Amino acid sequence: MITDTARSHGSLLILLLDQLDKPISIERLEYLGTGYYLIEQRIPVYLKMSSKRKGPWTFNFIRSHQENQEALYQKYGECFTCLICGRDGIAGLSMSELRQVLDGDFEEQECISVRRKLKAMYSIKGRDGELNNRVGRRSIFDKLQDAISQGTTTA
Repeated sequence: MITDTARSHGSLLILLLDQLDKPISIERLEYLGTGYYLIEQRIPVYLKMSSKRKGPWTFNFIRSHQENQEALYQKYGECFTCLICGRDGIAGLSMSELRQVLDGDFEEQECISVRRKLKAMYSIKGRDGELNNRVGRRSIFDKLQDAISQGTTTA
């Protein structure tokens, strides 16, 4: 049986591969738990999923999730968080965007809420604030593509 988590993680990875024009390496960071991946051996991504069909979608972050993300950020200089909103789309955040909604003072459990009106972008709120800008359903792929291309050298 294919779990909802496997289906949603797979969809993000397939959509990313469809956008790129070259093969990439993707590694699971199993030692951190479910949902942690490393792209091109230098771009950490953390996937969270809400199986609700319609918003608002909520995502819980326990302390260890945020500590893991912070450790990846310290090691690699970035850690993207992908909030998979059922079958609607993916709200992707860089670490600086994540810190706008969940600050560096980690509580035992914190929550992020994602909303989207019809034909609009996602608005994101967390325990510690609201994201200054709205996020498109596929903007994470642009962010990841930019991060991947920054490591590419042309001869």
